[in-house]
Amino acid sequence: MTGEMRRGGEFSILDTCYDLSGLNSVKVPTVSFRFSGGKKLPLRAENYLMPVDGRGKFCLAFAGTEESLSIIGNIQQQGTRVTFDLANKKIGFSPNKC
Repeated sequence: MTGEMRRGGEFSILDTCYDLSGLNSVKVPTVSFRFSGGKKLPLRAENYLMPVDGRGKFCLAFAGTEESLSIIGNIQQQGTRVTFDLANKKIGFSPNKC
């Protein structure tokens, strides 16, 4: 999946980091959130692979928890419009250039 990417240790609560220093380009894996009913929310690389030290270390912007809890954070939501249909108990996602 990330064979060409050198592991870069951890950073704060982020445990999956890569050292991309010295690389002109890198192929990153496709990441999507999958919801019931088969719906997917694909993420752009900048929504899940974030620079953390200014020297080429990037980490996956996901953190584990011991609780049965998931939060889609502001990094993942950037460039996405979230629509709530409270009457029908549904949520929707669409591209947004804000």
